[in-house]
Amino acid sequence: MEKPVYYILSGLGADERVFDRIDFGVYEPVFIPWEPVQTGQSFESYVKQLTKQVQASTPVLIGISFGGIVAQEMSALLNNCPVLILASVQTRASLPFWMKAGGKIGLQKLMPVKTLLRNKKGNHWFFGTKTTEEHAILDQILADSDPLFTKWAIHQIVTWKRRTPVSSEVLHIHGSKDRIFNIKKVHPDYIVEGGTHFMTVSKPEELSQIIQRALNKLSREIITPNYL
Repeated sequence: MEKPVYYILSGLGADERVFDRIDFGVYEPVFIPWEPVQTGQSFESYVKQLTKQVQASTPVLIGISFGGIVAQEMSALLNNCPVLILASVQTRASLPFWMKAGGKIGLQKLMPVKTLLRNKKGNHWFFGTKTTEEHAILDQILADSDPLFTKWAIHQIVTWKRRTPVSSEVLHIHGSKDRIFNIKKVHPDYIVEGGTHFMTVSKPEELSQIIQRALNKLSREIITPNYL
C-alpha cells in the first residue's frame, strides 16, 4: 500500500495562513486551495471539482471549519478516506439555531458580505481573537477573502443537508470556547480547553500535539507501521 498523502482545507474564504503556526511533525500536508465558484454551482458539484486535486490513492483529509464540512463530503467520493476536522461539525444538527433558521428563510441571500468582512469588532468576538497580533492576522485574512466565494460558502453551510455522519473514519478536534460552532452541539474526540474558532493561531502548541496524535491514529487505520 502506498504511503498516505495528507491534504488540508482551510476555513471559509481563508487560506493556508491559518495553519502557519501549526507543527504537523512528520506529516507534511498538501494544501488544497479554494477554486473559483461558477455562477449557480451546487455544493455537490463544487465538492466533486475539488476532489480532482487529490491525486493520491490513500489520502487523509484535514479540514477546519467550512473546510471540515467540505473534507467530509469529499471523503464520501474518495472511498471513505479518513478525515480530521477542526472547529467544524459533522451533521446539520450541530449547526447553531441561528444558522439553520437563517438558511430556511434565505436570510443569507440578503447578507452584506463585504460589510461583514470589514466588521472587525464583530469578527474578533466571533472568532475569539484576543491579542493585537491575532486581530491583525484575522483582519488580513478576511480582507483578502473573495466576497463572492464567501457569500456562496455561507449559503452552503446554512443549507447543508447532511443528517447523518459520513461513513468515513472521522476524528474531531474542537475548542471549548468556540463561538461559531458551540461545543455543546458537537461531540469531539479531542477538546482544546479555552480554544476558540481561531485556535490554530491562538493555541498552536497544544493544538499541534493533538493534531499529531489524531493523524497517528488515522494513519494506523490505513498503513503498515513501517510508514510511521
